[in-house]
Amino acid sequence: MSISEEFNLDEIDKQIITLLQENPSITHSDIAKKIDRSQPAVGSRIHRLVDRGVISSKFGINFKNSPQINLVKVEIETKNTDEIYKMAKHCPFVINCMKLTGQNNIMVYLASSSMKKIDNVVDYHFRNRSHAINVKMDIITDFCKDFILPIDFRMDEFTPDPETGCGNNCPAFSPVVSAEKND
Repeated sequence: MSISEEFNLDEIDKQIITLLQENPSITHSDIAKKIDRSQPAVGSRIHRLVDRGVISSKFGINFKNSPQINLVKVEIETKNTDEIYKMAKHCPFVINCMKLTGQNNIMVYLASSSMKKIDNVVDYHFRNRSHAINVKMDIITDFCKDFILPIDFRMDEFTPDPETGCGNNCPAFSPVVSAEKND
């Protein structure tokens, strides 16, 4: 099945998505002119694409243009993917976490202006856990295209260490996460 079939996209939808990807601030009127449709028709299609979860207008940091912000990829082989997944939803240093097939069954993107902070988060949340069998961390050094990801600026409030993590105020260990662990 193609991407177009998976999301039930016709040629007009694909043209609209392409124009939005190239220029997220393009107006509906400008899109309408480029694809020879009315502005209300374009607005209606964009609204439907958003409602169906096909497109989103998330803002973030362009890591290609942010050399002072460190981005790392951590691959983990673990016996407990759910624990890492739940923690990752709340940790301000975690950009995203994905479950994988294969030996390394979790991949996490982390960001910070401090490599020491990232290394301490990785030590505390991954390397020092009994369920973690293997932890591999790679620093991403360059991007050939724009790479835009949302970040949580609360990360600047924390100074994690490998023994205690970010401390009692860490959002990854809030009552919500504790309750999820008991589910």
